[in-house]
Amino acid sequence: MFNVAQPGDRPCMGRTGGMEKLVLNGWFGKQEAKDACECGSQKNGHGIFGAGQVNERRDRVAGPVRIGKERNDSKPAPPGPPPTFEQICQAATVKPPQLTYGIQKVADMANSSHLGGMTAEFKRKALLMALDAASTDVGEVLNDVVARQRALKEYEEAFLEKVNQFEAARMEEIRQEQAELDNVTGQYRGRIQASLDEVERCHQEFRAWQKNKQQELLRFTETAALCVAQETVEDAVSGGNVTSMLRPTGTFR
Repeated sequence: MFNVAQPGDRPCMGRTGGMEKLVLNGWFGKQEAKDACECGSQKNGHGIFGAGQVNERRDRVAGPVRIGKERNDSKPAPPGPPPTFEQICQAATVKPPQLTYGIQKVADMANSSHLGGMTAEFKRKALLMALDAASTDVGEVLNDVVARQRALKEYEEAFLEKVNQFEAARMEEIRQEQAELDNVTGQYRGRIQASLDEVERCHQEFRAWQKNKQQELLRFTETAALCVAQETVEDAVSGGNVTSMLRPTGTFR
C-alpha cells in the first residue's frame, strides 16, 4: 500500500520541488524518500556546483595578476630654469672683456630717451662721440659682442642637450609604464573572460541537470501509472493533480 504524504513531514534535503516530495513519499514511504533525498544531496554537494569548486576553477584558469618587473622609480629631473644672460656670459669658458662701456652699456645708451626720434646716423655719431670721450675702442666693444654671442651659443647647445636627454629618459619611462599597463590589462581581461566562461559552463550544467530531472520525473510518473487503476490516471491527468493517483487503492496481490 502506498503511503500518502502527511502534514509536518520533513522535506527532502535536495532541490526537488513539492510535487516530487509527495511522489517519493507515496512510492517509498517517508524514511525511504528521506534517504533518497539525502543521497542525492551528498552526490551533488551543496547544489549543482559548490562555491569552492567555482573558485578553484577560476584560480586555476586565471591565476594571480602579475605586475611587471621591479624598476627604479627615480625619475629624471628636468633641466631647471636657465640663469640670466649675464650669468651665462660670466660662467662661459671665454668670458667677455671687462669694459666700462661694454656692449650692454652702449645698447642702453642707444635706446635712451635722449636719443628718441633721432635718425640712425645721428645715433651712430652720438655713440662714437661717447666712446671717444670714455677712451673706449670700438673694436673692444665688437669683441665683447663676439664673446657674448659665443657664450650664449655654447649654453644654448648644452641646454638643448639636457632637454633632449630629459625627453629620452621620460619617453623610456613612458614606454615601460605603457608595457606594464598593457600587461596588467591583458591579464585582467583574461580573468574576466575566464569568469564569464565559468558562468556559462555552470548554466550549461544546470540546463543539462534540469533536462535529466524532467526525464527522470517523467519516468517515475509513467512507472507509477502502471501501479494504479487506469481510471485514476485519466482523472488525475484531466484534473491536473498527479498526486491524486497516489492515494491508496488497495494492496498488491
